[in-house]
Amino acid sequence: MGAKNDYFSIIELQLKKWDAKLEKLNNKTVEMNSYVRAMYDEQLKAMRVNRDATYARLQKMRTANESAWRHMRTEMDASWDALKSALNMASSRFHN
Repeated sequence: MGAKNDYFSIIELQLKKWDAKLEKLNNKTVEMNSYVRAMYDEQLKAMRVNRDATYARLQKMRTANESAWRHMRTEMDASWDALKSALNMASSRFHN
């Protein structure tokens, strides 16, 4: 069961880092004009929804048996990649 616990620890740590990054991005919207801020606020809101869904999936995985957990891990990894891509894209847009 060590690999399963390690996986949860890694994901939870990364989620905490991304929460901080989302907050930092959110704080940068204050400097933008209202049109651009509204556009980024919507994008950040969508990322939070995805982040919350990823966290909920992680919690569901905790109670899954070994076979179900392995299947769910594949789904989690895909969800994780989508979340990571969205956050990286938003971060690069804020820096340009």
